[in-house]
Amino acid sequence: MKTWIVAAVEAELGLLRNELGARTAEVVGGEVVFSGSLGAAPLWLGVIGVGAVSAAFSLGCFISTLGADRVIMVGSGGALPGSGLDVGDVAIATSEIMAELGVCSGPGLGEASPLALQGLRQEIHFDPALTEALEHSASGGFRVRMGRFLTVLGVSANLEQAEGRANRFPALVESMEGFSLALAAQRCGVRAAEVRGVSNLAGTRDKTRWNLELANERAQQAVLTYLRRQS
Repeated sequence: MKTWIVAAVEAELGLLRNELGARTAEVVGGEVVFSGSLGAAPLWLGVIGVGAVSAAFSLGCFISTLGADRVIMVGSGGALPGSGLDVGDVAIATSEIMAELGVCSGPGLGEASPLALQGLRQEIHFDPALTEALEHSASGGFRVRMGRFLTVLGVSANLEQAEGRANRFPALVESMEGFSLALAAQRCGVRAAEVRGVSNLAGTRDKTRWNLELANERAQQAVLTYLRRQS
């Protein structure tokens, strides 16, 4: 089985690179690919870039060029109002929603159904068995929740916008790449899942209240525990 772990930026893969002994293998589609292993199982790590467009392009390149059976996305995200999550908690996606897709009624508030276009889906589900296995691997002195994620073209600028998104799309976290993975996996017949550590509350732009390092570490540790249990 060919397994990929992907993230928007290289810093979100640091722990996994070290633990898997991953080294730069090649550049595919303009992004860096690392190869490593866990026991006898080879693993691939890929940087997909920030945002839905870059992520979709990179994932398409990785899967079509090098192949994939299973792809897990890691990274950080902002906890949406009502999620019950705080900085340092871990969220695991059951599905991804594209916030701006379709007819927009406000900032980051889209609705795909009025377009009535065949095959257009605003929410795509991840592999349930893989998602549940990852949830069982995430443990520690923090909350772990499974639920819907929200992919946005631009993160919430303030609490009011975050609340508007949470009211329109009940979801745990907002980020900028997850829908691309859900769509690529669906189109290519690949099992996929997404794990994010909470780095901040959505709409909070004061970075003194963020903890990216902790969020990235906890998301990667959950995936690493899962991989070790599978090896």
